[in-house]
Amino acid sequence: MRKLFEEKLYVKVSRNRFEIARVTGDPSVEIISSPEPFSTSRLLVGEFSRAEHELRKGIKKVLPKTLIRRSPAVLIHPLEMTENGLCQVEVKILRELALGAGAHKVEVWEGKELTPSQVVEKLKNVEQAA
Repeated sequence: MRKLFEEKLYVKVSRNRFEIARVTGDPSVEIISSPEPFSTSRLLVGEFSRAEHELRKGIKKVLPKTLIRRSPAVLIHPLEMTENGLCQVEVKILRELALGAGAHKVEVWEGKELTPSQVVEKLKNVEQAA
């Protein structure tokens, strides 16, 4: 029953910027540009605490205001600095970033941008694999 009402978010990560889209319920999008950079010359997320703070703030803006705040499922998608694929450390950073920002389930996506229905499907596949 919980999964029926689960909020699903699509988080696209660029240098010092998050685009957070709610893909279930009433769709909404929030773009968060960090006033202080969290990207470095070598890593998309080099300043972890700063990035986590900005992502948490954006997630709160996208989710509906309810008495009990539910933890979303997040598909996080790095759009830059992914030449030759992500290494284990980069995947771990992105996963931990979303978990620290309030997600209860995270999938990291590498590839072309997805439609909302594709995001829902990918997150559904994660549930079935778990």
